[in-house]
Amino acid sequence: MLIAFALLGWACAAAAGWAWWRAHDRQRRTQGLLDDERQRFSELLDRLDIAHWRRNLDSGELWWSAVFRRMHGIGPEEAAARENALRHLVPDDRARVNQELEQAYQRGQGETHYRVRQPDGRVTHHLLRITVTRDPASGQRIAYGINIDITERVRLEEALRQRSAYLEAIVHNLPMGLSVFDRDLKLRVWNAEFGRVLELPAELLREGVDFGDLIRVPASRGEYGPVDVEQAVAERRALALRFEPHRLERTRPNGRTHLVIGEPIHVDGELLGFVTTYTDITDEQRQRLRLERTVDVLQTLVANIPVGVSMVDGELKVQVWNELLVELLDLPRALLAREGVTLSDVLRYNVERGEYGPTDDPEGMLRALTERALRFEPHHFERVRPNGRVLEVRGQPLRTGGFVTVYTDITERRRAQAEIERLARTDTLTGLANRTAWLEQLHQALAARARRGGQLAVLFIDLDRFKPVNDSLGHAAGDAVLQQTAQRLRQRLRQSDLIGRLGGDEFVVTLPDLDDDSQAARVAMQLLQALTEPFEVAVGEAAAPQRVYLSPSIGIALAPRDADTAAELLRLADLAMYSAKTDGGASWRYYEPAMNDAVLRRIELETRLRDAIRIGALELHYQPIHALRDGLPLLGFEALVRWPQPDGTLLPPAQFIPLAESSAELIDALGAWVCATALHHLTLWRRDHPGLTLSVNLSARQFDRVGLADRVIGVVAASRGESDDGQVPLQGLEFEITEGAMMRDPQRTHEELMRLREAGATIAIDDFGTGYSSLAYLKQLPIDRLKIDRTFVRDLDRDADDAAIVLAAVELAHRLGRAAVAEGVERPTQLHALRAMGCDAVQGYGLAQPMPARQVPAYLRGVAAGEHLRWLQPTGSPSAAA
Repeated sequence: MLIAFALLGWACAAAAGWAWWRAHDRQRRTQGLLDDERQRFSELLDRLDIAHWRRNLDSGELWWSAVFRRMHGIGPEEAAARENALRHLVPDDRARVNQELEQAYQRGQGETHYRVRQPDGRVTHHLLRITVTRDPASGQRIAYGINIDITERVRLEEALRQRSAYLEAIVHNLPMGLSVFDRDLKLRVWNAEFGRVLELPAELLREGVDFGDLIRVPASRGEYGPVDVEQAVAERRALALRFEPHRLERTRPNGRTHLVIGEPIHVDGELLGFVTTYTDITDEQRQRLRLERTVDVLQTLVANIPVGVSMVDGELKVQVWNELLVELLDLPRALLAREGVTLSDVLRYNVERGEYGPTDDPEGMLRALTERALRFEPHHFERVRPNGRVLEVRGQPLRTGGFVTVYTDITERRRAQAEIERLARTDTLTGLANRTAWLEQLHQALAARARRGGQLAVLFIDLDRFKPVNDSLGHAAGDAVLQQTAQRLRQRLRQSDLIGRLGGDEFVVTLPDLDDDSQAARVAMQLLQALTEPFEVAVGEAAAPQRVYLSPSIGIALAPRDADTAAELLRLADLAMYSAKTDGGASWRYYEPAMNDAVLRRIELETRLRDAIRIGALELHYQPIHALRDGLPLLGFEALVRWPQPDGTLLPPAQFIPLAESSAELIDALGAWVCATALHHLTLWRRDHPGLTLSVNLSARQFDRVGLADRVIGVVAASRGESDDGQVPLQGLEFEITEGAMMRDPQRTHEELMRLREAGATIAIDDFGTGYSSLAYLKQLPIDRLKIDRTFVRDLDRDADDAAIVLAAVELAHRLGRAAVAEGVERPTQLHALRAMGCDAVQGYGLAQPMPARQVPAYLRGVAAGEHLRWLQPTGSPSAAA
């Protein structure tokens, strides 16, 4: 029994062992088959370049394919471990991928994306898909992973996303409405401007809305005319279904105008729909209308503007020109009217006709002109055409390329300007060079002399006694003398000699290219002879020409002997002329250094005179004037200025009055001092002799300045004070003027003298008979007395001619209602003759010499005692005047 149980046990054990062995063998064979299948599948994936891996979730065993290692940059030496794989991921992805792996293992499947930092620095994108199964042989949970490199797909998706964003931004930011309908006329794409332009409700704009639903909105507003809404929708829908390109402008009821452009969409020949744009061109249309009006105005302006106009574009094609351009440039109209004509064509025409001057290389000239034009630089120049026409050319580049050029005909302007410049450099009276022009010519002549050598002379010419002629005969006569002087200079001098007029009666001559200084002297003598011949002048409109005899004073300065600059030569020649004039005139002088001393003495004398006037160092001497009737009663005195010198002598007026008259300011200062001093003495003497008068001389130079009477009255007012009625009384004062002063400006002289007379003064003509006064002016001017010059009185008791002249003067004065006063009476026989002629008053050394103011009271007492009559009585005889 026991044996039986043992055998049975062994038999069972043997059967169980056999069963286990067979099961294990089957498992082994199954596992082998699975391993072979896995191997073949892995090799297949490798050949497909698909990374894959396997992980036994129960044992933790992990296996990576070679492709997986290569894809992730993992070397063969690195163990297959999750942390090793995660280390190659971009750090931001590691935690997320690790978590998603665990979740996939739990769920039995999963998918995730991650990025790998490759050894070369590139970042690649990957897709991981995981599935978990149980091993058929072992029953263990096995996770399988497939890793796909999606880098290119990610790049394409990103590019597509960006492009989509760009397109969307473009669509939504287009300055026009845009819509895209599919072939079924369903709205697929649109922007906000589309709804705004067509004024469509926002709730209606949605994808898939039908074309008809959108068209119904403007149709219901009557935008397609007075037709049924549904009819309008149907018509518009039928047109749209043609999918034909269209372009039209449509003005909506609100006044806005839109440009509608539609195009069908085809892809590979298949119609997909159509796209339409709606552009608001209202402002553009208005601008276009304004532009058209502006262009019309500009075209009219260009056609009628008084200048030639041309405009070329950036390729030098002529775009604009006017008729005046054709006329100014003398261009063939057909040339400019030719299609596509360029500036180069015009330049070629001008080069060929010699417009720019002769040339041996016309192509080279044309090339240079064209290259300069292509620089498109602003330019401004004057161009003289072969026909003499002067054009001002102004070119201005355009911002859009090319330039506009304006051609102005300035021929007449340049002629007028040349004439103005000539006149500006010419003395208008004589036609000679004026001071400025002559000095420029002298500068040039000196420069030429410095280069060539030789000598040069400057002649300074001043006419003697010209001023009295001009003052007495009038400015017209003086002008005639100056014109004849200029003519004589031209006739006697060479063509190369330079003649000028400095002003007044001053002329200058430059004699270049002299061999020696004696040539200048010979020329001076010729000019002296020419200018001493009589001048024919007209005095008055109906008067016959009158001969006037003058002479020149000529000064000569030589270069380089005396100076080598224009200013210095002129100054030295002026000094030499002054020396000739001081010696009596009618002569010529070379400059000598001693002449400078004379000028310095003159300057020193002027300075002393100014000081003398300022400090009151001058004196007035008074010469009595007696009535020529019984007892020779005293009428008054003539005030005569004297200048005491440090040595006790008196400098006579002839030595300093001309100096004072050379300056208007100085003669006015001297005249003011004389008036104030004379008035002071008269006021003292009239206290005891109320009827006494005092004569004061007025210089002709004082009349050159307007307002002489007002200045005199002002001086008297400051000395005497105004009367109660506001007037300045000049009673007792007599003002003497010469004939020359009277004739300088008769009209103004009349006004000044009337002003003095209205203030109470009387007026006398001094030195009558020595000037060229007009009887008409003598009649019109407010003159009280004529003072006959001493030259006629001196020999009237011995010379019948002088007696006749004095008698005529006395009778003339009486016929004109004026008193006659004889000057220079020194002998009783003169006095008796004057009395017989009816002369009214006398003065002279025979009666009394000029005396200082301190002696006047004694003379007044002597007159009262009859002492002034003693000179008329022969020794021991009774008074002849009794």
